[in-house]
Amino acid sequence: FASWHPIVEDRELSSSMSGLHQLVSLRSYFYLGLYDQVLSEAKSLGSLSGAAETARLAYVYRAHVAMGNHTFAVKEITKKSPTVLQVVQLHSTYLTAHESNKQMALEKLNELVEDGSMAQDQLFLVVAAEMYLSGGQLKDALKLVYSGSTLDMMGLTIQILLAIDRVDLAQQHLKKMMEVDEDDTLTQLATAWVNVVQGGSKWNEALDTYQDLQEKFGSSILLLNSIAVCQIHQKLYSEALSTLGGARDLALKMKTKINTDTYINTMICLHHMRKAPEAIQRIMNDFQKTAPGHPWIEKQSEMRKAIEKSKKAYS
Repeated sequence: FASWHPIVEDRELSSSMSGLHQLVSLRSYFYLGLYDQVLSEAKSLGSLSGAAETARLAYVYRAHVAMGNHTFAVKEITKKSPTVLQVVQLHSTYLTAHESNKQMALEKLNELVEDGSMAQDQLFLVVAAEMYLSGGQLKDALKLVYSGSTLDMMGLTIQILLAIDRVDLAQQHLKKMMEVDEDDTLTQLATAWVNVVQGGSKWNEALDTYQDLQEKFGSSILLLNSIAVCQIHQKLYSEALSTLGGARDLALKMKTKINTDTYINTMICLHHMRKAPEAIQRIMNDFQKTAPGHPWIEKQSEMRKAIEKSKKAYS
């Protein structure tokens, strides 16, 4: 149900313990979808040096993009900015572009990747892989991060492997993450991702993990949707609906659009609770206004057309 979360890392930053320690809280907030805290923490850190500063800025720009503030990234990042930040800008442009221009953005990314000069920069590889994911190019994304040895690259690899139903390989990478640092926020999130897909008793373990993170860091729309997913799997539909209400309220408080996962999970809850079709349709109408081209909406439309076609064939 809920979307996976983007992750960022940098080769030089990984080898610099002082730089890494400075960004620990910033990274955790980012992974958890606590974007306001990302901006606040980045501001409190001030300007850093070298790779650590590039990583700090990458979190700032990506947080703005995640919140839908695409204009900020487009205006602030220039041709003189580090290549990594230019990819963040390119990703932002891709997300807001018309279909014809989306392909142009992906072709530009291909050029940067094929150039090879950034092949050892892990921050670049992860940010580029995330853009490929937005374009549905999972194979290209996986190619960039599969052999990565950092938690960030392994975490992104797990997301992709789960998306292509390779839970076995995802478990292998999770084991490697645990060997590096089992207490890291990203390792805990990755554990929950794998547990959700495995199902059964693992759903409750995932729920415990998400709720522990919520208690430690606070609520985010991402965490609330993740908690709701676990509750839906456990058929706790009333609890899930309440959790999703919290996600909607948080979005309104933040003056941002209601998350697409919140809409989808809410409709799933209402369906299983056997609520009136009119109630579900109201949510769908709001969803369509917010994200008219969303793949889930298009899939539902295709299914309805197929059903109508079948009805006509047998009428």
